[in-house]
Amino acid sequence: MSLLTNSISLLRAGTPTATATIGTATPIPILTATNLSLQKVQEATKGTVDTTLNIVLSSGSILVALALGLLLRQICVRYLKKTVLDNWAVQTLGILVIIPPLMIGAIVALAIWNNLSSLIQDLKASHINVYLIGLNFAETLILIALSIGLARTVRKLAIRGLGDHRLNINTQTLLGRIVYITVLTITSFCILSIWQLPVGIPVAAVGVVTIVITIAFQDILKDLVAGFYLLLSKPFFIGDQICMTIAPTVYVGKVQNVELRATKLRLISGEEVTIPNAIVFTSTIINNTYFEERRATIAVTVSVADFVPQETANQIRHALKDMKTIIQKPEPTVTFSSLANGKVTLLSCFWVPSNQIIDISDAMYALHTLLPNAELAIREPASMA
Repeated sequence: MSLLTNSISLLRAGTPTATATIGTATPIPILTATNLSLQKVQEATKGTVDTTLNIVLSSGSILVALALGLLLRQICVRYLKKTVLDNWAVQTLGILVIIPPLMIGAIVALAIWNNLSSLIQDLKASHINVYLIGLNFAETLILIALSIGLARTVRKLAIRGLGDHRLNINTQTLLGRIVYITVLTITSFCILSIWQLPVGIPVAAVGVVTIVITIAFQDILKDLVAGFYLLLSKPFFIGDQICMTIAPTVYVGKVQNVELRATKLRLISGEEVTIPNAIVFTSTIINNTYFEERRATIAVTVSVADFVPQETANQIRHALKDMKTIIQKPEPTVTFSSLANGKVTLLSCFWVPSNQIIDISDAMYALHTLLPNAELAIREPASMA
């Protein structure tokens, strides 16, 4: 009876449920705990859905911005390639076109996460002018990229214009390099003005850095100075074929370029070799193409039995004169050189164009056809020995 009375009292009081044991009655709020658990589950589910939606929306905004930027870059590069701009300038402008859409996409992504306003407020609280710093940073990057492209373009136009005035390639390269450095120097001062830095500070820093670099990189500076001197003194021009001896190796090749640190040669065998300018400056150089023609000498050795005075020499001379790759003025000459061990050696000298040294092989083949038992050896040019 007591148990029934307690149950009725609990129901009237509005308690959700009651649990009783023999002789006692203890109320437990089971329904309230269940409601709280359901509420927490709903809140967790809603938070997960919101996070997933934010991730999808922010990723989508960035991807759309990137796609739009790439499309604009393709259109921009396609148009700029038709102008006189250097490829670096074209590619740089193509990259810069991508930046505005990406910035807009990033701003939208931050706004989706409600972090943009809080980030700006935190920076303002720290007395950091985020707008000014961002603007200066963007201007600096754009100025550096555009200045490099402009310098390369101006250098190319300067070399092309100087070429129209028939200046040699060394002078064109030197003046183009001076223009390039001048444009970059002006750009550095513009960057200082953007950040409102006094000129004295970077000048002092450059002085200290220069001293350190001078001590640490003496060989590189030697190559740099030697490179400028080679362009000024013009012992050879870019495009000339030279012969350079760096003991014990002899390099024969065409000068491809005189760079800041090294001179590049394309050897007659097809390989490219890079030689530091300081070594080139101190080496003995034979310029094979300084003059329009150069002499070649082939030693022809025949046995005494096969040698006929005057007739053998005349046969060699006529064989060389019949070749179109050999210059006819001055005419080929054949002189007696030595007689030893039953063999006679004749020196056949002829002139060939400086840019056709390989045609000596044609002369060798013609002499071999004329005298199949003769021994042939190249004496000149020295680079072919």
